[in-house]
Amino acid sequence: MDSAQTRKTPGFISCIATTAIAGLAAGALWCLLALSVTHGAGFLIIPLGAAIGGYFHWLGFAGKRGAICAITTVLIAFVYAQYLFAAVRVAQMLGFPLRNTLFKMDFGLAWQAACTNLGGWDFVWLTAACGLAVAIAGFRPLRPE
Repeated sequence: MDSAQTRKTPGFISCIATTAIAGLAAGALWCLLALSVTHGAGFLIIPLGAAIGGYFHWLGFAGKRGAICAITTVLIAFVYAQYLFAAVRVAQMLGFPLRNTLFKMDFGLAWQAACTNLGGWDFVWLTAACGLAVAIAGFRPLRPE
């Protein structure tokens, strides 16, 4: 890119929309990938955190704005994936279709199902994923002068 072509910094609304959509997509992808793992799918958030950091860096959200968007996206993905995990567990236990469970399960039941299945390692993986996403998204390459 020569000096005549400069990238415009993404606006606030663009940051919010991209963060929300990327977080929901990453949470759904994590849940889908976890279906193939028999024990401890918490570690799968680490490569997703790296991908989220790279995504925001690629979009031009580098620096402080990219770091904030990346960590928020990882947290949204974590919460949404825990909701999906809880819905899958409730649907399996009660024999309901997953689609009906997703839309009819109340917050209290989802919270209880998520809390019973969260362990200390899940928060270790979450912290590592947040750190990795922030490191990658917040990285500003040195520009030649």
